[in-house]
Amino acid sequence: MAGPLSLRLNGTLEPDAYRPVFRSHRRLHIPSILEPTSATALYARLAASPDWTRSFHVEGGKDVDIRVDELDVLSPEQRAEFEQTQIGSSTDGVTYVFDSIRITAGLLDGRAGGKEFRMVQEFVNGPAFLDFMIRLTGDPRIAFADVMATRYLRGHFATAHEDAITGGRRLYAYVLNLTPQWWADWGGVLMFHDEDGHVAEGYVPKFNALNVFAVPQVHSVSMVSRLARDPRYSVTGWLHAAE
Repeated sequence: MAGPLSLRLNGTLEPDAYRPVFRSHRRLHIPSILEPTSATALYARLAASPDWTRSFHVEGGKDVDIRVDELDVLSPEQRAEFEQTQIGSSTDGVTYVFDSIRITAGLLDGRAGGKEFRMVQEFVNGPAFLDFMIRLTGDPRIAFADVMATRYLRGHFATAHEDAITGGRRLYAYVLNLTPQWWADWGGVLMFHDEDGHVAEGYVPKFNALNVFAVPQVHSVSMVSRLARDPRYSVTGWLHAAE
């Protein structure tokens, strides 16, 4: 088992300086959010983890998680049939396919990967990160965060959605990108949609960059293309008001 992982914010960043831009645009891209050694170590831990599950949305609004190592034992015919169910099966306008390690949920119910990545849960709920986000947004309602790791392989995507849930207290979404090198041609771009359905802005998943945006806000992740040489790794979640 790998040793403890220490995660530290880049101490040179000034969250108060970002606040006027964030309040005006309701979203922000912040380069070099972690100390370089922290970002590199977290990427290595994600890339080596055996605990990934394939997460996708099926007809009827059901979210499904299947361990990737269970998919590896399927025959080519069974694998092709399974992959077909992931694409075009949803009729409610929201579809996605990506790999995940549900860290917060894993700590609550003993799911694989939760314990290994406890330090990430503790980091996003620690005073340094939460205070940074409160100062950046100017919103004192932020009380806690949840978190999961994601891995987008070729063909993975997430169609347009707002992140709002009934009865939920999600205030802001965040995405910490962790692939060392990525090009826009590879897809996997976090895209924000305007009222006419156009892409108003897109954030390429640059290494060690944090994307933050207010909820609700229509956004999607473009399909990772065949050009991509590496998986698109990130740590992502929501900042919540007190329950």
